Amino acid sequence: MAKKRVLGLDTGSNSLGWAIVDREESGEQTLVDKGTLIFQEGVKIEKGIESSKAADRTVHRAWRRQYFRRRLRKIEVLKVLVKHNLCPALTEEDLKLWHTRKIYPRKDEFMQWQRTDENKGINPYHSRHICLTEKLDLNKQADRYTLGRALYHLAQRRGFMSNRLDANEEKESGAVKQGISELSQEMEKAGCEYLGEYFYMLYTQQGNKVRIRTRYIDREEHYKKEFHAICDKQGLSQEIRHELERALYFQRPLKSQRQSVGKCTFEKNKPRCSDSHPLYEEFRMLSFLNNVRIEDPYDMEPRPLNEVELYKIKPLFYRVSKANFDFEEIAKKIAGKGNYQYAKEAGKKPYKFNFRMTQGVPGCPTTAQLRTVFGDNWMEGIAETFDMNQCKDGRQKTAEEMACDIWNVLYFFDSKDKLKEFGINHLQLDEEHAEKFAKIRLSHNFSSLSLKAIRNVLPFLRMGMLYSHAVFMGNIPKLVGADIWNNPEKRERILDQVNKMATTPLDKVRDQRSTLEFCIKDFLHEEFGVCKKALEKLYHPSMIETYPDAKPNHDGVVLLGSPRTNAVRNPMAMRSLHEIRKVVNALIKEGKIGPDTEVHVEYARSLNNANMRAAINDHQRTLDKKHKEYAEELKKLYREQTNRDIEPTETDILKFQLWEEQDHVCLYTGKNIGITDFVGAGTPFDIEHTIPRSVGGDSTQENMTLCDSHYNRFVKKAQLPSKLPDYEQILVRIEPWKKKVEELTKQIDKISTRGVWDKTTKDNLIRKKNRLKIERDYWRGKYQRFTMEEVPEGFALRQGAGIGLISKYAALYLKSYFHDVVHPERRQVFCIKGPITAEFRKMWGIQEEYEKKSRDSHTHHCIDAIVIACIGKNELNQMSRYHHEMYDYTEGKGEKPIFPKPWSTFTQDLKQISEELLVVHDTPDNMPKKACRMIDTRLGKKQAKGDCARGSLHQDTYYGAIKQDRDVKYVVRRTLDSTFKFSDVDKIVDEVVREKVKAAFVNNMLQLPVFMNEEKGIEIKKVRCYTPSVKTPLHIRHHRDVSTKEYKQTFNVVNDSNYCLAIYEGLVKGKPKRDYEIVNNLDAAAYYKKSADARMYPLVPEKSKRDFDLKYTLYIGTHVLLYEKTKEELAELSTNLLKNRLYTITGISNGCTTAGGIITYRFGIITLRHHAEARQASELIVKKGEYHQDEELRPIIALTHTQFKALIEGVDFEITPIGEIKLK
Repeated sequence: MAKKRVLGLDTGSNSLGWAIVDREESGEQTLVDKGTLIFQEGVKIEKGIESSKAADRTVHRAWRRQYFRRRLRKIEVLKVLVKHNLCPALTEEDLKLWHTRKIYPRKDEFMQWQRTDENKGINPYHSRHICLTEKLDLNKQADRYTLGRALYHLAQRRGFMSNRLDANEEKESGAVKQGISELSQEMEKAGCEYLGEYFYMLYTQQGNKVRIRTRYIDREEHYKKEFHAICDKQGLSQEIRHELERALYFQRPLKSQRQSVGKCTFEKNKPRCSDSHPLYEEFRMLSFLNNVRIEDPYDMEPRPLNEVELYKIKPLFYRVSKANFDFEEIAKKIAGKGNYQYAKEAGKKPYKFNFRMTQGVPGCPTTAQLRTVFGDNWMEGIAETFDMNQCKDGRQKTAEEMACDIWNVLYFFDSKDKLKEFGINHLQLDEEHAEKFAKIRLSHNFSSLSLKAIRNVLPFLRMGMLYSHAVFMGNIPKLVGADIWNNPEKRERILDQVNKMATTPLDKVRDQRSTLEFCIKDFLHEEFGVCKKALEKLYHPSMIETYPDAKPNHDGVVLLGSPRTNAVRNPMAMRSLHEIRKVVNALIKEGKIGPDTEVHVEYARSLNNANMRAAINDHQRTLDKKHKEYAEELKKLYREQTNRDIEPTETDILKFQLWEEQDHVCLYTGKNIGITDFVGAGTPFDIEHTIPRSVGGDSTQENMTLCDSHYNRFVKKAQLPSKLPDYEQILVRIEPWKKKVEELTKQIDKISTRGVWDKTTKDNLIRKKNRLKIERDYWRGKYQRFTMEEVPEGFALRQGAGIGLISKYAALYLKSYFHDVVHPERRQVFCIKGPITAEFRKMWGIQEEYEKKSRDSHTHHCIDAIVIACIGKNELNQMSRYHHEMYDYTEGKGEKPIFPKPWSTFTQDLKQISEELLVVHDTPDNMPKKACRMIDTRLGKKQAKGDCARGSLHQDTYYGAIKQDRDVKYVVRRTLDSTFKFSDVDKIVDEVVREKVKAAFVNNMLQLPVFMNEEKGIEIKKVRCYTPSVKTPLHIRHHRDVSTKEYKQTFNVVNDSNYCLAIYEGLVKGKPKRDYEIVNNLDAAAYYKKSADARMYPLVPEKSKRDFDLKYTLYIGTHVLLYEKTKEELAELSTNLLKNRLYTITGISNGCTTAGGIITYRFGIITLRHHAEARQASELIVKKGEYHQDEELRPIIALTHTQFKALIEGVDFEITPIGEIKLK
């Protein structure tokens, strides 16, 4: 056998360690190559809070759209008002400029028409009040303008309008509807019929002391009612009324989201079906019921439910009041109160079920609501009355087709009134039933299958088949053809054989074929002649989207393709797969790996979905908090017992945790354990492995207990707990663990997200459920290890947290290239879990070095990858053998074993990794990227390019400008709340306000509320504060209403980050001098927007103001190779020496020197970080000054633009994803 090449991959959320080793037939291994790639995470994480990188941009875009639509609405209203002379004249060009370029029409008469005058009591509410209470003379221009001003004010806000398709409408019965109801009650109490009247009364009576805009207002009940009242009072014609109503209240229908729905698991080109479809509800119900097994007093073994039992329980699924319920209701209906139990629970109840009583069961809410309108036989009820019962080809629709039509009406109609009208006109419903029909609400979630697949599988579920059997049968009628399937004998033969194969053990019927799928395919091919290509369309219960085999590129080289798939929506995992692709393809191109390479990969837990990551982080924080509490409690108890102080080690804290979990008792002997019995050296109680390492146990905490050392060594030895003579007593002592598992399981069962429409609420429920599952799995793991009769093969290898679906798809992705073409069933991609990697690190003597590097350097990712590559079946067998021999050694049998290393100098080589590894940083420049999408135009579909900037252009806070002592100072408006500190008081601009706020502080705590005039109830809610750090803000645009004071004419913001820095070099009196230019993100975005693809002008000038030539253009994330004097220094250096000079640019900023408060010199600052440095910036000190080739390594360097001397990546050299530097 030739040597085997192995690729080890250690994947993380922002890192990828890789290593290649060759494994000889003898087991000796050789390191071929290695590397580490660092990249940006696929999500944004700030202060431990995770969010989408597009989240902020999406929120800001939503606000911009809302402002745009409000502006458009005002423009449409003004068009009508101008047309009918109800406001000062504006031209079409004026309104077009406002629409397209945001240039507000600032004509004097138009501006005067909008102005208010508090002294004369003139305000928009005054105009609305006049129009509601007085009949104006519309022959007078002033009265026409008053009416127009009232109508224009109605365009400002339109109020809340219920939409039955809105996913948030369910919540509207809470705060929104309650607020609307309270406002209506206030109006009634004040004797005001219309909203304008009520607000005018509040405004005139209370002025600024009352906040009007914070109220929830209903469009129909408040705004439209007032609009029609004004129209009636002023006698407006139907033409004007219709034009105004359309301009004021037109709202486009909600955009369908069907295009974003995923594809069916079985029918790849079909969209997934909504989970509210009646056929899916029946499919879901039967899938569940067919899986229920019951054992009554007369049964010898569990059996399916019979017809009588199904008849009893099906009404439970059709209750409008309960969309979901517990399985206990089914058990109670069949067995009667108190006569049932879960089959795996201890007890002797006469009826036993295979589901826990707290297991959630989804009902059929859509069907239930349809039954209240059309009766129990609702499908036939619809067919009898529905008048749109003809197909386009003249064929009569079936009852099922008509039912689907009605479901589509319910799903897509957004108005309850239209739905009620449809029910009366097309379903012949009376008023009462039409009202019920209009109130039917549907879920807008989706199943994993299409309606076509559901229709194919449903007939077999109706026969009582298990879901897995019905799925196999789903597409068989189509595969064998109508002639065969419609033949009763042949159809029965197929049903009988598939059912027999599915229920018979593999080794008795399947002729060495490994899966049921192969058996069914062989049967259909051999007996009915179905071709093998057609058999690929056979449904499979575990079917998931797969990757096609890798294809040759234009150079004929077979490379990994794109990892994109509809099944994976996790941006962090997808980013990791893209980086794997870069590294693997680079290694393929270099000829270092091929399709026959074996791949070992470890997936980080952080690659889970967002909700699981949040649950893991919450759980970890809880553990960290507990560990601190354990340490304090241990010190306290030890001091009480011994009158001595102790600083607990990590092992002491672990022992204390196990001690608490065991309720201070040894689980094997029943002896009570005191605090001094396990703290310190030579104690009678120590940590033991429940499943001994010598028989295949693992090193996780689930496999550890605090045990009597003597018992462990001389009685338990290498036995499983279940083999010990006092096992029954041990089971009694671990009974609390079993109860804890059952209690946590009940809590998990009670959490259901069905029917939850709000995403935030749904996410919180999922995270809570995941946290409970993590805790439940820990206790269940501890309990199961005590109840095992034997250790399953590969048990230790399977321990540790998995990452579910992502690991499956990552493995499928890698298998698209790494597979044996002749024998595709042979595995070449293997998953290695974290605990196994950690165990081998310890046994190979590199754990201490690894932990040190994990804090300081990125090289620990590479160390892990080497370990992962070296772990094979042979090493796992060696580990088991080593523990067995170590146990014999402790028993006095044989010599102390030595665990073999992959090669003789393995430990020493890995400790030297940091001296020779070159860490690559992948920081793509996303600013120039433009989103492309196809849009519909009058000329057909065309590709449209966006001009959005991928990055924050400036910080969100806006700053005001004031002038004091001839200097312009910048201020920000801050809310007075609990976060306002006493040290902030001196920054308050207004002196009187400052004194009021200062007086409100008691013991450095602000006492709220703070009053400007307590007698009049005038409260201070916000204050203006100086911002000394803001000296040169960005002026991003002008105010609409321009102030006469120049410094108050613009919006002021602070720069968020800079995009690039240009360095220019030239001679002044024969001496080299430099200039610089910094481009911030705002300017860069404007450049890429205007220049488009043509690049009509450069991002930075080719010449500086002093006519110096452009020397460098530096971007964030770029690699640089530093030199002291000339670039020739680098030409002769090896990669090992070059790596000490390799840095990445992490910051670009301005600096200056001042004298007497006046800036005397400006300079650019470039901040560099060493490529291998992994510590947080807060842990490091930035060291300034020029680079010298003999200097001590600086983790972070800050250079001025005059000190910077380096080769630039992309200009002077290239660095490949696998860490090779190629000088140009």
